[in-house]
Amino acid sequence: MTTKNRKITEDFILKYIGKLIPGSETNAQLYKDLFARMDDKAFDDWMGKLARKEIRLAIIAPNLSKEKVTIPNNLAIGDELGHNFFERLWIDNGNDIPPYLSPVKYLVGDITLRRQAQVLVKKISIPEDNRSVDDMTGQPSGKSEASKISYPETQVLSALKLDKNIAEMISLRGGDTQGFNAMNDSFARTGGASQKAIEHLRGGVKSTQALNTILTAMHYQVSGLVT
Repeated sequence: MTTKNRKITEDFILKYIGKLIPGSETNAQLYKDLFARMDDKAFDDWMGKLARKEIRLAIIAPNLSKEKVTIPNNLAIGDELGHNFFERLWIDNGNDIPPYLSPVKYLVGDITLRRQAQVLVKKISIPEDNRSVDDMTGQPSGKSEASKISYPETQVLSALKLDKNIAEMISLRGGDTQGFNAMNDSFARTGGASQKAIEHLRGGVKSTQALNTILTAMHYQVSGLVT
Protein backbone atom coordinates (compact mmCIF):
# COMPACT_ATOMS: atom_id res chain seq x y z
CA MET A 1 0.00 0.00 0.00
CA THR A 2 1.40 3.39 -0.96
CA THR A 3 1.76 6.21 1.55
CA LYS A 4 -1.06 8.10 -0.19
CA ASN A 5 -3.42 5.12 -0.09
CA ARG A 6 -2.58 4.49 3.56
CA LYS A 7 -3.41 8.12 4.41
CA ILE A 8 -6.77 7.82 2.60
CA THR A 9 -7.56 4.55 4.43
CA GLU A 10 -6.61 5.96 7.83
CA ASP A 11 -8.71 9.10 7.28
CA PHE A 12 -11.70 6.97 6.24
CA ILE A 13 -11.47 4.79 9.37
CA LEU A 14 -10.93 7.75 11.70
CA LYS A 15 -13.86 9.63 10.14
CA TYR A 16 -16.44 6.89 10.66
CA ILE A 17 -15.08 5.65 13.98
CA GLY A 18 -15.56 9.20 15.19
CA LYS A 19 -19.09 9.37 13.78
CA LEU A 20 -20.27 6.28 15.68
CA ILE A 21 -20.41 8.27 18.93
CA PRO A 22 -21.01 11.93 18.00
CA GLY A 23 -19.26 14.36 20.30
CA SER A 24 -16.68 11.87 21.55
CA GLU A 25 -13.09 11.97 20.30
CA THR A 26 -11.85 9.05 22.42
CA ASN A 27 -12.17 6.26 19.86
CA ALA A 28 -10.80 8.24 16.94
CA GLN A 29 -7.79 9.24 19.07
CA LEU A 30 -7.17 5.61 20.06
CA TYR A 31 -6.98 4.55 16.41
CA LYS A 32 -4.91 7.61 15.51
CA ASP A 33 -2.37 6.61 18.17
CA LEU A 34 -2.49 3.00 16.94
CA PHE A 35 -1.73 4.01 13.36
CA ALA A 36 1.14 6.23 14.53
CA ARG A 37 2.84 3.19 16.07
CA MET A 38 2.58 1.13 12.86
CA ASP A 39 5.07 1.09 10.03
CA ASP A 40 3.78 0.37 6.51
CA LYS A 41 4.28 -3.39 6.82
CA ALA A 42 2.46 -3.58 10.14
CA PHE A 43 -0.38 -1.50 8.70
CA ASP A 44 -0.65 -3.79 5.65
CA ASP A 45 -0.76 -6.84 7.95
CA TRP A 46 -3.43 -5.18 10.10
CA MET A 47 -5.57 -4.36 7.05
CA GLY A 48 -5.14 -7.94 5.82
CA LYS A 49 -6.51 -9.26 9.11
CA LEU A 50 -9.47 -6.90 8.77
CA ALA A 51 -10.14 -8.16 5.23
CA ARG A 52 -9.98 -11.79 6.40
CA LYS A 53 -12.26 -10.94 9.38
CA GLU A 54 -9.63 -12.15 11.82
CA ILE A 55 -10.06 -8.88 13.73
CA ARG A 56 -12.78 -6.25 13.84
CA LEU A 57 -12.85 -2.53 14.47
CA ALA A 58 -14.05 -1.83 18.00
CA ILE A 59 -15.13 1.22 19.94
CA ILE A 60 -15.36 2.10 23.61
CA ALA A 61 -18.74 3.35 24.83
CA PRO A 62 -18.45 4.17 28.57
CA ASN A 63 -21.49 3.71 30.79
CA LEU A 64 -23.31 6.87 31.91
CA SER A 65 -21.52 8.99 29.30
CA LYS A 66 -23.41 11.87 27.71
CA GLU A 67 -22.23 10.74 24.27
CA LYS A 68 -23.95 7.49 23.30
CA VAL A 69 -24.30 5.02 20.46
CA THR A 70 -27.77 5.48 18.98
CA ILE A 71 -29.77 3.50 16.44
CA PRO A 72 -30.82 6.56 14.36
CA ASN A 73 -27.18 7.65 14.07
CA ASN A 74 -26.08 4.14 13.04
CA LEU A 75 -28.81 3.96 10.40
CA ALA A 76 -27.75 7.37 9.07
CA ILE A 77 -24.13 6.19 8.83
CA GLY A 78 -25.33 3.08 7.00
CA ASP A 79 -27.19 5.22 4.47
CA GLU A 80 -24.09 7.39 4.02
CA LEU A 81 -21.96 4.30 3.31
CA GLY A 82 -24.59 2.75 1.06
CA HIS A 83 -25.33 -0.10 3.46
CA ASN A 84 -28.91 -1.26 4.09
CA PHE A 85 -29.46 -2.90 7.47
CA PHE A 86 -32.92 -4.18 6.50
CA GLU A 87 -33.59 -7.19 4.28
CA ARG A 88 -36.49 -9.42 3.30
CA LEU A 89 -36.02 -12.92 4.68
CA TRP A 90 -36.74 -16.36 3.32
CA ILE A 91 -38.96 -18.13 5.87
CA ASP A 92 -39.17 -21.91 5.99
CA ASN A 93 -41.53 -23.36 8.60
CA GLY A 94 -40.31 -26.87 7.90
CA ASN A 95 -43.77 -28.29 7.19
CA ASP A 96 -46.03 -28.55 4.14
CA ILE A 97 -46.00 -24.77 3.61
CA PRO A 98 -43.44 -23.82 0.89
CA PRO A 99 -40.69 -21.36 1.85
CA TYR A 100 -41.66 -17.77 1.13
CA LEU A 101 -40.01 -14.34 1.03
CA SER A 102 -41.23 -12.07 3.80
CA PRO A 103 -43.18 -9.02 2.59
CA VAL A 104 -41.64 -6.95 5.38
CA LYS A 105 -37.94 -6.08 5.68
CA TYR A 106 -36.23 -6.93 8.97
CA LEU A 107 -33.10 -5.63 10.67
CA VAL A 108 -30.21 -8.03 9.99
CA GLY A 109 -26.86 -7.75 11.75
CA ASP A 110 -24.22 -9.53 13.79
CA ILE A 111 -24.76 -9.77 17.54
CA THR A 112 -22.72 -11.15 20.39
CA LEU A 113 -23.59 -14.74 21.29
CA ARG A 114 -22.66 -16.10 24.68
CA ARG A 115 -23.39 -19.59 25.94
CA GLN A 116 -25.28 -19.75 29.23
CA ALA A 117 -22.83 -19.70 32.13
CA GLN A 118 -24.88 -22.40 33.85
CA VAL A 119 -23.94 -25.04 31.26
CA LEU A 120 -21.95 -27.75 33.03
CA VAL A 121 -19.09 -29.42 31.17
CA LYS A 122 -16.17 -30.50 33.31
CA LYS A 123 -17.91 -29.96 36.65
CA ILE A 124 -21.04 -31.98 35.90
CA SER A 125 -22.55 -33.48 39.06
CA ILE A 126 -24.17 -36.92 39.21
CA PRO A 127 -26.34 -37.79 42.26
CA GLU A 128 -25.65 -41.04 44.09
CA ASP A 129 -29.35 -41.74 44.71
CA ASN A 130 -32.77 -40.03 44.84
CA ARG A 131 -33.62 -40.71 48.47
CA SER A 132 -32.47 -37.50 50.22
CA VAL A 133 -34.68 -34.42 50.29
CA ASP A 134 -34.70 -31.17 52.23
CA ASP A 135 -37.36 -31.20 54.96
CA MET A 136 -38.50 -27.63 54.24
CA THR A 137 -38.46 -27.55 50.44
CA GLY A 138 -38.89 -31.20 49.47
CA GLN A 139 -36.09 -30.69 46.92
CA PRO A 140 -33.15 -33.10 46.47
CA SER A 141 -30.30 -32.53 48.91
CA GLY A 142 -27.03 -34.09 49.99
CA LYS A 143 -26.00 -37.11 47.92
CA SER A 144 -29.22 -36.79 45.86
CA GLU A 145 -28.49 -33.22 44.76
CA ALA A 146 -27.12 -32.66 41.25
CA SER A 147 -27.27 -29.65 38.96
CA LYS A 148 -29.99 -27.00 39.27
CA ILE A 149 -32.10 -25.20 36.71
CA SER A 150 -31.69 -21.43 36.78
CA TYR A 151 -34.13 -18.68 35.87
CA PRO A 152 -32.34 -17.89 32.56
CA GLU A 153 -32.48 -21.57 31.63
CA THR A 154 -36.19 -21.64 32.51
CA GLN A 155 -36.71 -18.65 30.20
CA VAL A 156 -34.96 -20.52 27.37
CA LEU A 157 -37.23 -23.54 27.88
CA SER A 158 -40.27 -21.26 27.93
CA ALA A 159 -39.19 -19.61 24.67
CA LEU A 160 -38.95 -23.08 23.12
CA LYS A 161 -42.47 -23.83 24.42
CA LEU A 162 -41.19 -26.75 26.49
CA ASP A 163 -43.75 -26.21 29.26
CA LYS A 164 -43.87 -29.89 30.24
CA ASN A 165 -40.12 -29.88 30.76
CA ILE A 166 -40.42 -26.82 33.00
CA ALA A 167 -43.20 -28.48 35.02
CA GLU A 168 -41.05 -31.58 35.53
CA MET A 169 -37.97 -29.59 36.58
CA ILE A 170 -39.55 -27.07 38.96
CA SER A 171 -42.42 -29.18 40.25
CA LEU A 172 -42.08 -32.97 40.02
CA ARG A 173 -38.31 -32.78 40.52
CA GLY A 174 -38.40 -29.51 42.43
CA GLY A 175 -40.30 -30.27 45.62
CA ASP A 176 -43.55 -32.10 44.81
CA THR A 177 -42.69 -35.22 46.82
CA GLN A 178 -45.91 -37.10 46.10
CA GLY A 179 -45.70 -36.38 42.38
CA PHE A 180 -42.00 -37.31 42.35
CA ASN A 181 -42.71 -40.65 44.04
CA ALA A 182 -45.58 -41.35 41.64
CA MET A 183 -43.33 -40.59 38.67
CA ASN A 184 -40.57 -42.88 39.94
CA ASP A 185 -43.11 -45.62 40.66
CA SER A 186 -44.33 -45.35 37.07
CA PHE A 187 -40.75 -45.59 35.83
CA ALA A 188 -40.20 -48.74 37.89
CA ARG A 189 -43.43 -50.41 36.74
CA THR A 190 -43.70 -49.38 33.10
CA GLY A 191 -40.34 -47.87 32.11
CA GLY A 192 -41.91 -44.45 31.50
CA ALA A 193 -44.09 -41.76 33.07
CA SER A 194 -46.80 -39.35 31.96
CA GLN A 195 -47.49 -36.10 33.79
CA LYS A 196 -51.15 -36.34 32.83
CA ALA A 197 -51.42 -39.90 34.16
CA ILE A 198 -50.04 -39.00 37.60
CA GLU A 199 -51.77 -35.62 37.89
CA HIS A 200 -54.26 -36.91 40.50
CA LEU A 201 -51.41 -38.24 42.65
CA ARG A 202 -49.54 -34.96 42.98
CA GLY A 203 -49.44 -33.08 46.28
CA GLY A 204 -47.96 -29.69 45.43
CA VAL A 205 -44.49 -28.21 45.78
CA LYS A 206 -43.39 -28.29 49.40
CA SER A 207 -41.21 -25.16 49.12
CA THR A 208 -44.29 -23.17 48.07
CA GLN A 209 -46.26 -24.57 50.98
CA ALA A 210 -43.42 -23.67 53.35
CA LEU A 211 -43.29 -20.13 51.96
CA ASN A 212 -47.04 -19.85 52.39
CA THR A 213 -46.71 -20.88 56.05
CA ILE A 214 -43.86 -18.41 56.69
CA LEU A 215 -45.72 -15.49 55.09
CA THR A 216 -48.92 -16.37 56.95
CA ALA A 217 -46.96 -16.43 60.24
CA MET A 218 -45.74 -12.91 59.33
CA HIS A 219 -49.41 -11.90 58.95
CA TYR A 220 -49.16 -11.51 55.17
CA GLN A 221 -52.24 -12.57 53.22
CA VAL A 222 -51.05 -14.93 50.50
CA SER A 223 -52.78 -15.59 47.18
CA GLY A 224 -51.75 -16.82 43.79
CA LEU A 225 -48.78 -18.94 44.86
CA VAL A 226 -48.13 -21.67 42.31
CA THR A 227 -48.12 -25.12 43.86
